Amino acid sequence: MFVLRKLLKLLLLPVAFVLFFMRWALETSLKLTEWAVGLLTLIVGAAIIYNIVIHRWGDLFLYSLIFVGIMAILMAVVVVQDFCDAMIIAAVQ
Repeated sequence: MFVLRKLLKLLLLPVAFVLFFMRWALETSLKLTEWAVGLLTLIVGAAIIYNIVIHRWGDLFLYSLIFVGIMAILMAVVVVQDFCDAMIIAAVQ
């Protein structure tokens, strides 16, 4: 059983490396683009407030969809990073 476990760990090392690289790439891309995403979120948030004040409901709906899309993409990146962390820990143990 001990030898089988060590053999399985050895076979899962390339998978752990790929998961580590994927997580590193996502984290790096998020760090490089966080200023742009923050600025875009700020602009969309200001546009939402502006459209509420001047009662342009069609544009408000459009900006709300854009805001929800930005938040969904950011949430997906965090979920993939957490998944990679969990899989790396499972592959190394």
